Amino acid sequence: MSNTPPAVRRVQVGLILRNLRNAAGVSPPKISERLDWYSGKLTKVERGDLTASAAEIEVMLEMYGVADDQEQAERLRALGKEARRRDQPAKVTDWAATSVALEGASAEIKVYDPEVIPAILQTEHYARAVLSNPLDESVDPEPGVAERMMRADRALHDEGPRVWVVLGEAVLYRQIGDYQVLRDQLQHLRKMAKRSNVTIQIIPFTTGEHVALGSGWKLFTLEEPEATYVYTEALTSADYIDRPAHTDAYKQAFDRLRAAAASERETATMLDRRIKELRHQTTE
Repeated sequence: MSNTPPAVRRVQVGLILRNLRNAAGVSPPKISERLDWYSGKLTKVERGDLTASAAEIEVMLEMYGVADDQEQAERLRALGKEARRRDQPAKVTDWAATSVALEGASAEIKVYDPEVIPAILQTEHYARAVLSNPLDESVDPEPGVAERMMRADRALHDEGPRVWVVLGEAVLYRQIGDYQVLRDQLQHLRKMAKRSNVTIQIIPFTTGEHVALGSGWKLFTLEEPEATYVYTEALTSADYIDRPAHTDAYKQAFDRLRAAAASERETATMLDRRIKELRHQTTE
């Protein structure tokens, strides 16, 4: 287990603790009162934003009635210990850090973005262009670029998670970087789409209205413990949605997007056509 980043273990520990609490029927105020936690800390621990100490985990095991289940208790103690290891801080904003951990823990990642290539599919030059226009002009984009390249290596290897990406046709035309940066990025997409664990589809402009107009999101599916998260991001904050009533709606919407999008073969043709156009533009 030691090769797994502590941030991923925090997410796993939080999910296990939440599942145990729900099964035991223990209310959040009781946990907060017993552990003398401020309001909202339990949510952060269960979401993986914060770690619980060994002593706090012992109290929760007792309150949830599983302290005598030696196998389950020892498993949680071991995960908790790994979650408390010193971690390399993610080169992302604080409110997005948990999404990076979820990405690393996922067995399946689904992304819908109408106008920008997702981080794990970006080339170095494309990522640099995206990150070079922050709200805070003092921010150096280079650590963020390196972070995205590392995440791509982790997510896109042959034994990585199943990745399914649906993009709006605007990603083929939005001039991020110069013509060559965009061309190289689209060539990279073409290459990634050939991987056995990666599927890329594009929704043509001609599709017209569809279920996800004006939005974009990521779906993270974890196997251990079993859970699904929806992640949505704004300029200064992010939302993590994990209630089945909501995640099921996003799953259904993603399935509709897949049906509305061009097939993999048609998507490849669209990419090839746009790459050819950009090749002519870069030589003019």
